[in-house]
Amino acid sequence: MSQITKNQHFVPQSLIKHFSKADEVVNVFDSKRNISRPPTTVARVLSENYFYDRDNSVENFLAQKVEGPAAPIFESIVVNPTIPIVCNRADLLRFVTVQLNRTPSALYASLQNIDNFTTSLIRQIGELNGFDEETIESVKFVLDDPKAILGQQTVEGALNWLLLDDLEWHVLINKTDVSFVLSDHPVVHYNWYLRDSNNLAYTSLNSCGLQIFLPISHSVTICLYDKKVYKFGDKNSHFSFVDKTSDILLLNELQFRSRESFIVYDSSAQTDYVIKSCKRYPESSLHNNHSWTSNLEESENDEIRSTHVIYRKQLKLNHWLSMSKVKRRITKKTIECYDRNPVIVERHRKFIEKLRERPKPRAI
Repeated sequence: MSQITKNQHFVPQSLIKHFSKADEVVNVFDSKRNISRPPTTVARVLSENYFYDRDNSVENFLAQKVEGPAAPIFESIVVNPTIPIVCNRADLLRFVTVQLNRTPSALYASLQNIDNFTTSLIRQIGELNGFDEETIESVKFVLDDPKAILGQQTVEGALNWLLLDDLEWHVLINKTDVSFVLSDHPVVHYNWYLRDSNNLAYTSLNSCGLQIFLPISHSVTICLYDKKVYKFGDKNSHFSFVDKTSDILLLNELQFRSRESFIVYDSSAQTDYVIKSCKRYPESSLHNNHSWTSNLEESENDEIRSTHVIYRKQLKLNHWLSMSKVKRRITKKTIECYDRNPVIVERHRKFIEKLRERPKPRAI
């Protein structure tokens, strides 16, 4: 019988170790408890006992299909970030889409969406049947096993990489005295182009103008961006040396705002900066979940229908990275939110629907 992994990381050790300057020891600040931990080994941070499961089915999937293939790619980029990235794109993109779905913050967002949806549904059903306010408020939808949601969205995240396959890679190499930090929800996406959009889908991974950032060491961050909307760095170069502290502070702000609680960093000299930044930038403040429900309407078939929408808004930042510019021809057009690749999006949606409709295997 294979050994069961009890301490399960929601950010892999193969990534965390690059924020250590020696002996795989990192500094950690826990903003919820306002505690700065003494230097701690990589194996003991950004993890939780049985975070995914007790039988290691998800844990083994992550190790074999996600973290294992991506680890040597990140290693090669960290060692020499100026060399062109030569790898199986799917391995890197799969890591990104899974990492977006496997953290405590990702689980909380999903549970919040479920609660928003079921609460609005219960309210309309209650009002339709003439229940009083107290009765309606007393009814709650409760999941027997919230971690089942985490396992499902983590594994399904591995199927989402095709949605990002059109994006371009760029490597940002830090040349300032301020190191990159790593949060407990490290893959961050933002849409600078659509920051003023009123379209409910503007924060989607499918939307035009998407940019994704992932710090892979204290000196290297990789970026994915919509090359039809942005020009990034010097022409025909896949990397940029970043010597403006303001750019590093902005990239770190994305990490501070996306955190659930923990920030990992390389040097104790950064502790004061990390603590002050966590006080300045609230946790989970980059994106906020919202819901909207239409009024009940009668259809032609004497049915009563309503629409329930779950959507996300991003914090409107007032400045952006100096090496990232919206292309001139794009700025001359009316700002419009659209899917970058609608054919792929529709095929992917239908595939996921069929996958969820399949009967689950019976336990023997």
